[in-house]
Amino acid sequence: MFLRRADLMPEEGAKVLGTYIIYVALPALVLLHVHDLSFDSSLLFAALMPHGVFAVSFIVFRLLGTWLAWDKRTIVCLTLTAGLGNTSFVGIPMIQAFFGQAHVGTGILIDQAGSFLCLSTSGILYLIFESSRSGDSGFSSDSGQTAQKNRLQSVLTRIITFPPFIALIVALVLRWLDYNHIMREVLTSIGSTLTPVAMVAVGFQIRFTFISGRLKHLTWGLIFRLLLSPALVAILALAVNGGLLHNGLVLEGPILGTLPAAFQVTIFEAAMPPMITAGILCIEYDMDPDLAGLMLGLGIPISFITLPLMHSLFI
Repeated sequence: MFLRRADLMPEEGAKVLGTYIIYVALPALVLLHVHDLSFDSSLLFAALMPHGVFAVSFIVFRLLGTWLAWDKRTIVCLTLTAGLGNTSFVGIPMIQAFFGQAHVGTGILIDQAGSFLCLSTSGILYLIFESSRSGDSGFSSDSGQTAQKNRLQSVLTRIITFPPFIALIVALVLRWLDYNHIMREVLTSIGSTLTPVAMVAVGFQIRFTFISGRLKHLTWGLIFRLLLSPALVAILALAVNGGLLHNGLVLEGPILGTLPAAFQVTIFEAAMPPMITAGILCIEYDMDPDLAGLMLGLGIPISFITLPLMHSLFI
């Protein structure tokens, strides 16, 4: 925000940084983390949580947006930023602080097999499809079939040529090969630039003068992300735990304290603020970038209040 106010970066600075993230930093993280994914049946609930939350977000904001006559770009923005949580940059340090180092592994699984994989597949597919559909206004009404065909070709082309998606395919193909230490060091170094660069890009995009006109959208988005999402996951966790036998470690706590530790950590991760990369993609694809910046800029600091409260009251 300071760089923008001091006029030290050009107005298109956020777009440039977003391009770097999509073409360099994000593919590096995909190549590194997807390659190392390991699944454990006992942690299946944790891995599937972000995918389920994103699906609910898609339904909720599609219905809500239609009912309240929101712009389609706003619906896409809220689906992505409210549907995907910051389970790494904020999530992992929070798990370490409130649950201890021993439970960080569960957080990494949620981030890699859940949030990250969901963004790389369902999130990107949804974003590119909606982005392509919004650009179809040039087709004439008497060529609807041709327009649909062109749209499908456009979506498929953009998905196939999308750098993180290419990296996802390559990472899956290379799962049976070991990365040497040089490869890991290079990918880790490049991938570690994503968060600081993304924070600069987001900060450059934030303009708090827009809050008054976006308060309604922000309220719905942050309520879903910070409150409704963990509530839904908690109800499901209690239902699943009631019908299954678990031998995992149980942490002490009210209400949810009888759940296995992996379930508690999963509920806690469901309450994380909006994912930075999801916001960057909304900015890059012009899906209500002002709202995306506000969701990130306000969601993260507000979560520093809601997360401790949630942990002390329920877990």
